[in-house]
Amino acid sequence: MAEVVHEDLVEQILVRSDVEDLLRFKRVCKSWHSLITSSRFVNRHLKHSYNKDRIDNQIGHRRVTYVDDDRKDQELVGSSNGLVCIASFFGFEFSVVNPLIGEVTRLKRDFMGFSLCWGFGYDESTDDYKVIVKGKHQTCVRVMSLKSNVWRVIEEVKYKFISKTGILSNGALHWIVEDENSKKLISSFDLSKEEFKEIPQPDDVRYGCSYNSHLGIVNKCLCIFRRSNCCFLDDLWMMKSYNVKGSWELLPHNHNMKHDIVHHLKGDVSWFSSTFEHHWGCECSWKNTAAPIFVQSLVPPHVNGRPVSVINIMRNSRGRSIDAPPDHGYRHYNGSSIDVPLDLISPHYNERPSPTR
Repeated sequence: MAEVVHEDLVEQILVRSDVEDLLRFKRVCKSWHSLITSSRFVNRHLKHSYNKDRIDNQIGHRRVTYVDDDRKDQELVGSSNGLVCIASFFGFEFSVVNPLIGEVTRLKRDFMGFSLCWGFGYDESTDDYKVIVKGKHQTCVRVMSLKSNVWRVIEEVKYKFISKTGILSNGALHWIVEDENSKKLISSFDLSKEEFKEIPQPDDVRYGCSYNSHLGIVNKCLCIFRRSNCCFLDDLWMMKSYNVKGSWELLPHNHNMKHDIVHHLKGDVSWFSSTFEHHWGCECSWKNTAAPIFVQSLVPPHVNGRPVSVINIMRNSRGRSIDAPPDHGYRHYNGSSIDVPLDLISPHYNERPSPTR
């Protein structure tokens, strides 16, 4: 007589599985589906994914970029806990997607004007995700949380934003800005308090912040660097203790930076990953350093507690993602074996298409 495996042991095994495997495991039985889709399991798996990447001495960071020559109107806004925010039509529409589970929700703006800068991150105090936008000819900053699904004006700022995309670090988004006296500053936006403050810069004659400076993440710390040429990285300063002026350190050019895993997002949710060398002088290394940190997760991009549009990532027989032709992808409907064409998926959160072959 076969022995029954205890539920706790099953959960300990499943929580260590990759996302693409868990998507298949959900269809094994109802109890596994209920377990894997529970918020408790999603949070446990997220924590395990973070720890797994952190203790892996073979990689520096796992990052995400948006690369699609056919979609010049889309840009990467940011990433947090496996969710990726994409701006479309020059910031008139935003999408939040978990590309590994194929769920996406679209957020439309209720105000006019092109977006000058933006950011995306997780607010631990409210257990919510927020999109921050500043218009090109506006002084006010607006924020939308996925729980509220409403844009709010939160603060007037007099800074001129030099960098466009906010870099997420220590619960805050960071930009390089210029004040009324043309002084270059590092400005942070606390996602919990929803307020801006200045981050101290290096007090060193070798340091200088200019229009050619960029922010990024190195060794899990906020950093600032310059593009010396087309792609190369120069004068990399790392803040070893967050918001501590004396903790800035200039890394030498022979600094041994680990390889990063960079995931590339194309189109809506077509997905593949590659490993890039990440060291001084590496082609496009500055782009990798400025790219958002990514973690593999099951976190869904829910808006206001409502379901979202679900799009399946077409995979080959070995489980690797492949590029699906536009409007010809399929997804499994309600966990069944019935496939639904993408063009039948409703853009409305509370509407579902009818199953079809």
